[in-house]
Amino acid sequence: MLSDLPSRVLRSPGRYAVLLNARAKRWTGQLHQDVQRWVTSQDLFLTDDFHQAERTVEKLLAADYDVIFTGGGDGTIVYLLNAIEQRIRDGKLARDDAPPVGVLRMGTGNAIATYMGSRDIVDDLRALRAGSPLIVYEMGMLESQEGMFPFAGFGWDALILNDYDNFKESVAQTAWENYATGLGGYVVSVATRSIPAAVKGRGNTMRVTNLGSAVRIDQDGTVLEEYQADDVIYEGRVTVASAATEPYWGFKIRMFPHCTERDGHFEFRAFSGSVVSVLRNLPGFWRGEFDRDEIDSFLCTNIRVEILDGAMPYHVAGDPAGYERVVEWKYAPHPAHLAVPLR
Repeated sequence: MLSDLPSRVLRSPGRYAVLLNARAKRWTGQLHQDVQRWVTSQDLFLTDDFHQAERTVEKLLAADYDVIFTGGGDGTIVYLLNAIEQRIRDGKLARDDAPPVGVLRMGTGNAIATYMGSRDIVDDLRALRAGSPLIVYEMGMLESQEGMFPFAGFGWDALILNDYDNFKESVAQTAWENYATGLGGYVVSVATRSIPAAVKGRGNTMRVTNLGSAVRIDQDGTVLEEYQADDVIYEGRVTVASAATEPYWGFKIRMFPHCTERDGHFEFRAFSGSVVSVLRNLPGFWRGEFDRDEIDSFLCTNIRVEILDGAMPYHVAGDPAGYERVVEWKYAPHPAHLAVPLR
């Protein structure tokens, strides 16, 4: 599917910067040493909070780098994409002059890095240092009031992210803080908060209204029904409801297998099954295949999603976004330019 995306090859990486999230779970002293072997000190930038990241992005754009590589998870990549896009829309940067965003694998789910074919961060930095050519893909994006992003959703995945965020806050400035920010804290949060809530929960009632072009598809991608503007394309109970312009949900779960099959459309899927039904079908779940009575799939350009019986946990590009009742997702007018070393 990646081969379906428009792309171009840069024969040389040119002058590039590396911007890394020092609060990412994988960031360690050893990784820091490994990265420093392949990136010059003047081109390596570490951030650990929002304001520092804002200042650093301004500095990088003013320095006129050819490419800005970043890593720290899907949210870190999306943050940089939106920071650049906002400067374009504010008239501070011409779209044709905006540097591509290089994708480095350094997060937990790594949905974008998986789709782009990124290798281990050290391997890719070593290739860059050796002058490897780059391939730059034009990847479609979703857009809402939160900005541009490749995937977002309601339900279990968002519940896990929100629970983990709340768990870290609950132990902040205590003796447990260091343990909570790693894999151990993640497992504790999922086991004690998210799974019990998901098992007990029956989901919420969702209404999805088409505001542009939309079709319903089966699991093979065959069009089953076409909709007009203002048609309700889905109304019913959901435990998970997500939209994306790339196929992966993190951890190589192929949740959106048909997301690039219709130009200018994203894939939206509404799942009404239970935790038990997923556990019974784990191999199929990893491929994005479900019992046909539990999943509805659509290709859309613009939809309004309403939760009719209270707010649901919500996430944007793998970052927790609290609870929402109404969101509007549309296909962004401009693609993101994402670069990886050419294999």
